[in-house]
Amino acid sequence: MVVELGAEWPSTSQAELVAAGRRVFAQEESETPAAFAARVGEQLDTLFARGVTLGSAVLACSERLDELARSARADLARVVAAALARGTGGLLLLTASDRNDGRSRAALTALQCELAIEWQSAAIETKLRFGDDVEPATSPADAKAAAKPGRGRKDGARRVA
Repeated sequence: MVVELGAEWPSTSQAELVAAGRRVFAQEESETPAAFAARVGEQLDTLFARGVTLGSAVLACSERLDELARSARADLARVVAAALARGTGGLLLLTASDRNDGRSRAALTALQCELAIEWQSAAIETKLRFGDDVEPATSPADAKAAAKPGRGRKDGARRVA
């Protein structure tokens, strides 16, 4: 379980990821999002050096939407997905508070779609939950269509509500 600073602890209903062993990585107050992503990556590398495999992971996301936080969150998700891919694949669950507003929901949905496309060949399933609600499952084809550049803007950037 990976918890960004300011994120809510995932609900009990997200216990589908419970395994024999658990590890929690929590961002410290003085730690930048990029430094947190790097620390989690290093810690996951040491687990694999000891022969531990990862079968599922939860990434509890905060409501931060600034570019540094969004970029580090994407890096963090990819680090965790890569760790899952070193084994036989698995589930990466992104969670956030059910109080997240539209911009935050759109940004996390876009990230989940990107991850679904990027990691599908490595048998990584991605899901997104806000509180106890499960977002509609996105097929890789739907995710590809949603992630195409140029939808809605001339410069190729997507507008987020």
